[in-house]
Amino acid sequence: MPPTGDNLGGQPGAPFNPQQMMQMMQMMQMMQMMQPGAGIDPSAQPFVAPQATDAGLDAGLEAEFVRPSKLGKLIREQDPLPFQPVLDRLCLRPDGTPLGGIPKGCTIAFAGPPGKGKTRSCLEGLLRVAASGVPCLFVVAEEGFLDEGDSGRDPLVSRMAKIGCEVLAMGEDELKEKVLVNVWVMQAQYHKGQSWDDFIHRYRYVVERHKIRTVVIDSLNMLDPAKTRTADHLSALKTYNHEHGVTCVTIGQIRDTGMPVGGEALMHTADAVFLLEEMSMGSKEMGSVWGANYRDIITVLRAVKSVTTKIFPHPVRVAQTGEAGTLTVHPQHPEMYALPS
Repeated sequence: MPPTGDNLGGQPGAPFNPQQMMQMMQMMQMMQMMQPGAGIDPSAQPFVAPQATDAGLDAGLEAEFVRPSKLGKLIREQDPLPFQPVLDRLCLRPDGTPLGGIPKGCTIAFAGPPGKGKTRSCLEGLLRVAASGVPCLFVVAEEGFLDEGDSGRDPLVSRMAKIGCEVLAMGEDELKEKVLVNVWVMQAQYHKGQSWDDFIHRYRYVVERHKIRTVVIDSLNMLDPAKTRTADHLSALKTYNHEHGVTCVTIGQIRDTGMPVGGEALMHTADAVFLLEEMSMGSKEMGSVWGANYRDIITVLRAVKSVTTKIFPHPVRVAQTGEAGTLTVHPQHPEMYALPS
């Protein structure tokens, strides 16, 4: 049975009139548009409301703004934090010479395929900084740091000690006394029920309680198992680090596309980005330049960006050497792309 006018505002029992319905809808739209603020995008509503007069403004509101003209000396040069021999040469001073460290006070993304030396090289850097007396934090999110079940596995704490003994030429006891005394380790594996908020709570505690100034996070991706908010988390972390003078290196995974987990948003957010990449030799000529054979795959390290310094413009062929397995410039790295000394 077709609808009647009983519930459409027409005469009782009258048949449904589409034209009458359309007219009613148009009248309702006109009435809504006549209301104050109607037809304005919700995001613009705060700009439509009347602004308070000067007398009514919060006296503290003016303090929310920075006036550069009223500050002291503005121009500064980026300070280096000596960290790891290859990474230290990827950022450059204004004259083109190596900075001699990673950019101090910056939050850095360091991503690449598994098994290429990211963790080992960052542990090398962290231990070098700790050896200089700076309080350091190592955040472990990918694997167990200790072998609590005595399974026979060579745990990460053992590998850390081996790297420190080799690169700093120390015995285990000396390493504990002079270096590891300045190192704190946070176990943040998500399978233990640790959320991002739990991590931040503990991170703020250790940074502020023990005056931590250098941090390595292995890895940022694993602090967010869904890997959907990696860039957002890095942004929040970076802002906090800037406020507290913390230099932070976040290790990250890389997708099959060659982009780090977090994509362009993560690369845009980080102060500096270093990528480990696999480069295929597509021709004999290319192989001859890079000291490899046709169709070989080599590992290169590339500085993608640094907001506070210039960067070395070419990829650097790298290798893992020694018992520590940390990164070094490959002997066959092209002379034409030689890193400045």
